[in-house]
Amino acid sequence: MKGISFLCLALAVFAPLDAAGGDLSGQVTRAGSGEAVASAQVLIRGTSFSTTTDANGQYLFADLPNGSYGLTCAAPGLRGSSSGAVWIGDETVRDFSLSAPEDIGTIQGVATCAANPCAGVVLFARQGGSTKGIGLSAANGGFDIVGLAAGDYDLRAEAYGYLPASVSMTLPAPATDGGTSVVNQNINLAAGGGPYSLSGVAALSDNPLDRTGATVRCNGQIPTLSTLSQQGGSYRLDGLPAGPLSFSAFKTGYRSDTQIDVMITGDRNLNFVLVFEDTDPGDPSYRISGRVQLEIPDGGSPVDADGSHVSIWSDDEKYRRQTSTNADGEYSISGIPAGSYLAGASREGFTTQLQEAFELTDNRTFNFSLPFDPDYQWGPGADGNPSGCSCNQCHPEFGGLLLLLLAWAIRQWIR
Repeated sequence: MKGISFLCLALAVFAPLDAAGGDLSGQVTRAGSGEAVASAQVLIRGTSFSTTTDANGQYLFADLPNGSYGLTCAAPGLRGSSSGAVWIGDETVRDFSLSAPEDIGTIQGVATCAANPCAGVVLFARQGGSTKGIGLSAANGGFDIVGLAAGDYDLRAEAYGYLPASVSMTLPAPATDGGTSVVNQNINLAAGGGPYSLSGVAALSDNPLDRTGATVRCNGQIPTLSTLSQQGGSYRLDGLPAGPLSFSAFKTGYRSDTQIDVMITGDRNLNFVLVFEDTDPGDPSYRISGRVQLEIPDGGSPVDADGSHVSIWSDDEKYRRQTSTNADGEYSISGIPAGSYLAGASREGFTTQLQEAFELTDNRTFNFSLPFDPDYQWGPGADGNPSGCSCNQCHPEFGGLLLLLLAWAIRQWIR
């Protein structure tokens, strides 16, 4: 990989869609040792589908409705992990590597749904909007979120079919050096009520006169919940449960638009944009995925792993996609047609890393490590300190231009 200065990139996340069913499988291991993790939980967010790993750390979901979903994996005593959008096709493999905790704080308790212990509740330990730890409730409702530093947290709980819940709490510092700190905190999610409706517009990028006929679907529902857009692209999808759901809009000749973790607590609005597709929708597509690590100097303040950007673009610059990393620094971009590509990862204040040109004929894994850039020129904050102002915040008109400049610079670099 080669490094160049940070550039802001435009965000456009789309995924292909199909009507058939598929299998999702994988293995859960310990980071570092590669040891299999038995009895780990794997949840497909936005659905009621969950399972546990066997003695070899293997898991399997069979005959799932095709679509893009978020996944969460957790095991007692290890750091939980959540993915962004993962495309589940005919046979999809998604492995998880769970890390041992570095900090010694733990939040544990029982999650209940309408006052009854329930499995499959995703729990987030958050500080200032950033997720510091993730857990999943077991069949008895028990959960733990490990590896937390002392401090104030908002504990948020989300589950399919229920309204989200949150509670504020404090995790104290250990009483003795080398000790641990544990807080017991139960949390209850209220019944979701409903059913609810989703409405909005499924727009078409080439803006044809006829904007009808796009399908809007709630992924993972049995029986299928879907509707067709009407004149002007407007749609209404009824019969939705509460909780975090995944939605896709698709139409023949256009690249579908999927949005995951859409929280439904009542009737709401959601719009889609379908990009005109000049390739054969029957052509195979592939995925790139991996992790972005941030190299923090000794003594430097920690930086959240989420929010780094990973981009892929074709050698002829006609195809571009981008996504952001999750709380564990992981990313995934699905639905990429075969071809010649370049890829890169970037984050403000760090040196961008680039993956040299490659042929994509299968799913690929690319991990990036971004060194801290001591020469980066931050915008002044209110007190004269670095503010962390991003390019899009300060100069939004530069986003598309910088993406073109980045593609041009890489082409010159590798020639």
